[in-house]
Amino acid sequence: MSAAARSHGRRPRPGAARRATLRAVTFAILTVAAAGCSRFVILNDPLTAAEHNDLGVAYEAGGKLDLAKREYRAALKLDPRLVRARVNLGNVEAAAGRWQPAEDCYRRALHVAPDDADALNNLAVALMHQGRSLAEAESLATRAVASGGGRDSVYRATLAEVRAARR
Repeated sequence: MSAAARSHGRRPRPGAARRATLRAVTFAILTVAAAGCSRFVILNDPLTAAEHNDLGVAYEAGGKLDLAKREYRAALKLDPRLVRARVNLGNVEAAAGRWQPAEDCYRRALHVAPDDADALNNLAVALMHQGRSLAEAESLATRAVASGGGRDSVYRATLAEVRAARR
């Protein structure tokens, strides 16, 4: 405990050092950018896998899919078992119409978490868009609906689309 914290009888807040490091890194990046330097290298990544994933979500929401993809990959480099980042990476691939890479992402997510409703649903969509394995797509969509996940209406809509495609 620091002398300042001891003298006031309170403990430093958890994560305060980490937030200070992130502020310092952000300041350094902005300083380099303001100086006109177009390239810089971060030697020690202060972000966790989950934080890279969250940053990717923010980029994706802003329509910056290349940056989102980079952040999802950074998250997966730190934690290859982070299912949410794997599904999000698949979503970016799907948004670009790259259905085979999207399928690969969803299958890898299901390898780690076989009952992840979003991965099940999105893999069904990827298969349907490729026009193949519609029986597997229906099975996946049925499992997503049965999971009772938070997006039940989306899973049901996917199941209905797959069934219509099978006819």
